[in-house]
Amino acid sequence: MNTKNENISAREALKNVYENTTFGEFVKAMRECDEVSQTDLAKKLKVSRQFINAVEMGKSMISIQMSIRIATALGYPHETFVKFYLNDMLKKAGINKTVELKEKNVA
Repeated sequence: MNTKNENISAREALKNVYENTTFGEFVKAMRECDEVSQTDLAKKLKVSRQFINAVEMGKSMISIQMSIRIATALGYPHETFVKFYLNDMLKKAGINKTVELKEKNVA
C-alpha cells in the first residue's frame, strides 16, 4: 500500500484496486467486511472451508459460475465478481489486458 499523501481521484484509486487486487483478495475483503466467516460462506455454497481458503489464497482455479455463486452467497450483484475473476485470470496468464463488462444491446 502506498502511504504517500498523493492527491488522486476516487476513480483512479478504484482503478488501482481493480488492477492490483486478485479475485481471492477481493472475495476475502468482501467476506470480511460483511463479517462472514469462511465456514459460513462454505456452508452457503455447499463447499468446504478449505476450498474457500484456497480461492482466497489464489490456489484454486474456479469457474465463472463459481464466481457468480460466491457473489450471490455474499448478497452482491455478480458483475463486479466476474470482472475481478476475468481480470485475475488474464493477469495469471501473463496477458496484459483488462476486461470491462457492459450491457449487451438486445435488438
